[in-house]
Amino acid sequence: MQPLVSIIIPIYNTKNYLEQCLKSVINQTYTHLDIILVDDGSDDGSLEIAQNYVKKDKRFFLISKKNGGLSSARNMGLEFIKQSPLRTYFQSNKKIKIKSYLNTNFFNYDQTIIKNEKINFLFTNTAQSRYIKTSLKNINELIIQRLPKRIIHFLDSDDYLEKDCIETCVKKMLELKLDIFIHSFKEFLEHKKTFITHPDTDILKNTKKNFYKNGLDLLKDNSLYLFYFAWQGSFKSKMLNSYKLRFTYGIYHEDHDFGTILFLNAKNIYYENIKLMVYRIRENSITQSQQDTKFPKKLPKNQEFLREYFNNYNDLRSYFKAHCLCVIAVNIFNFICQNQKYKKDRFLIKACSYYTDFYMLEFYPLSYLHTKELLQKLNLRLRFKIMFRLFKKDFKLKLLRFKSCIDFKKINTR
Repeated sequence: MQPLVSIIIPIYNTKNYLEQCLKSVINQTYTHLDIILVDDGSDDGSLEIAQNYVKKDKRFFLISKKNGGLSSARNMGLEFIKQSPLRTYFQSNKKIKIKSYLNTNFFNYDQTIIKNEKINFLFTNTAQSRYIKTSLKNINELIIQRLPKRIIHFLDSDDYLEKDCIETCVKKMLELKLDIFIHSFKEFLEHKKTFITHPDTDILKNTKKNFYKNGLDLLKDNSLYLFYFAWQGSFKSKMLNSYKLRFTYGIYHEDHDFGTILFLNAKNIYYENIKLMVYRIRENSITQSQQDTKFPKKLPKNQEFLREYFNNYNDLRSYFKAHCLCVIAVNIFNFICQNQKYKKDRFLIKACSYYTDFYMLEFYPLSYLHTKELLQKLNLRLRFKIMFRLFKKDFKLKLLRFKSCIDFKKINTR
C-alpha cells in the first residue's frame, strides 16, 4: 500500500529559503505525493520560484491568493488537496456540483451547494497547468468540504524536510494504525548559523510514553495545558471532517486550538524522537520580531486599526497576542461543550483558563477587539476559575513584594 500524502506549504516572502524547502520535498524517498503550494500574496519573487517548480514536477499544485495570513493559506491548501471536489472541478472538463458545510469548527452536517458561477468569479485558471489564482483571502467564507481520505503533513516555506521524513511517517502510521504520528526536529538559528538538536519548542520531547490511545490521555499525562501542533508530524484527514476543523482565520498562535482539537479527535498517537525536519529561526520571523518597538511600514490588516492606540509596536503585538489567546480559549471551550465526554473535564477547563490568564494579566483596555464580549462566551464556572487563579497570582506577587521590602529594611538597619 502506498497512501497518497498531501504536503501543504504556505508561502509568504521566503524567496531566500524556498528553493531549499521545495528541493527537500521533491527529493523525498517516498514519492507518492500531492504537493500544494499556497502563495499568500508574496511580493519578493517567491511566486515565480513556486511557478517554476510546478512546471518541473507534476505532483505540484499552486494557488496564489491575496494576503490573509498563515491560517488562511493552510486552510486554502486543505480545500485543494487532490481528489477534493474543488480541486477536481478545476482539473476536469466536467462541471460538478460542489457541496459545502455551513460552518467550520462545528458538529453540524448541513450542507449547501456552491454555484459554479460563484466559483468561476472568485477563481481563475491560468495558462500554466496546475496553477490557479483567487481573489479570496479566507477560503472558508466560500467553502468547507468533506476532505478525501489522506495523510497530511504541513511544512512552512522557510523550513525543510529530511529525505526520509514522509517515508518514516507513512511507515509508522501504517504499522501502528495511527491517526497521528509525531516526529522531532532540529532548530536552525540563522543569525548564528548553528543547529539546536534538542529544542525547547518540541514540547513532546519529554513525553512519559511514546504511544497513547487517545489525545486527552497524552495531554493529561504530560500536563500539556498549552499545547500546539501543525507541522511536527503527519495525520489522517478524516479527523478534520467530523468537526470541520480548520485553522482560525486572522489570529496568531493558530496551531494551539487547531492542535488541541485535532488531538482530542484522535485515537492511536505515537511520538518518536527522531529529527525529520529543520525548523528555521529567522531574525525577521514572527517569533523573533515580537520584541520590536518600532512600527513597520506595513502592518497586517487585522492589526492596522490598533496602531492609533499604542505608542510602540511591541505593546500592540502583546495586546494582539493576548486577544488571540482568548480566541483560542473560546474555541477550545466551544469544542468541549459540544462533546458530552469532555464537557465537564477538569483538565480541559483548566487549559482554557491558562489561555485567558495571559490576556487578563495585560494592562490594556479590553474594548479594542471586543474581548469583553468574547470572554462572556465562557461559562461562569470557567470565568470564576480564571479569576481565582489571577487572585492567587496577584496575592503571591504582593507577598513577594512585601517580603522584599522587609529584607531591604533589614539590610539598611545593619
